[in-house]
Amino acid sequence: MAKNFLICDTGILIRFFRKEQAIENEINTIGLENIAISAITAAEMYQGMKNNEERMTKELINKINVIPMDKSISDRFLSLMIGYKNHIQIPDALIAATALEYGYELYTLNIKDFSFVEGIKLYKPKQWKG
Repeated sequence: MAKNFLICDTGILIRFFRKEQAIENEINTIGLENIAISAITAAEMYQGMKNNEERMTKELINKINVIPMDKSISDRFLSLMIGYKNHIQIPDALIAATALEYGYELYTLNIKDFSFVEGIKLYKPKQWKG
């Protein structure tokens, strides 16, 4: 992947999908073409959608770059699971592994779920104060 994307975790994508104003503004400023998600985030979106949201969920995911799990992401994921086994959940480890493997920043509101991961770069939204 030559382009430098911003990885969004599932919480960010859900808030964007539900049209939470601050998140929607931030994503629109960044541009959907500059956003990527881990395959696990796409799976979590499909798992959590309501029956009447299938079409809109598919449309959103089709507009975003979905990074599939490959051997290098899988290896990094397993390393994170071993290194942080009591501190990281499987979906978070997959998202972190994806961001780390490509050197992308991670946009999350769940800072505590990722801040301890060595080498992770967390995105600070322009609208944040502080």
